Amino acid sequence: MPGFARMSRYPQRRRHCAPAFVRFVVALVAVAACSSTEPMSVSMSPLDGAWTTRASGVAVLVTLTWTADSVTGAGTYTMLSNMLGCGGQGLSGSGTLIFRAARPQSQVSGVMRFDNGWSPPYTGQLVDSSRIEGAFGSVDAGSCPFPLFHGLVP
Repeated sequence: MPGFARMSRYPQRRRHCAPAFVRFVVALVAVAACSSTEPMSVSMSPLDGAWTTRASGVAVLVTLTWTADSVTGAGTYTMLSNMLGCGGQGLSGSGTLIFRAARPQSQVSGVMRFDNGWSPPYTGQLVDSSRIEGAFGSVDAGSCPFPLFHGLVP
């Protein structure tokens, strides 16, 4: 009777394998259904990209990313003269910066953090898709005009 015991084991194994096989097929179908041959589209704002200026003795290039309520970016700066004239006396040479701002509609209000530690508040108005009429705030020098232009400085 060892043959009967052997035959009774195979149906049990098949019952255990069947659910695993079904789960595998369901997972395979789900993966196939979710995959696509088309690349995912990334929604970009027409305002995204390089913004530049040459003002108050410094040239800035910052790559900005715009959302409905914020503007963020990173870039570089180069001093064009020996003095900034906006309260950032420690700013010299060239380096990097980070820009973070809230964006309630066309207003821009945040901070530009330079790699030397100077972090002046920055406020401005998005005039159109190519210009922010902005300024640094300074306790020492008051408001210091610092417009940003989408693309190269005119």
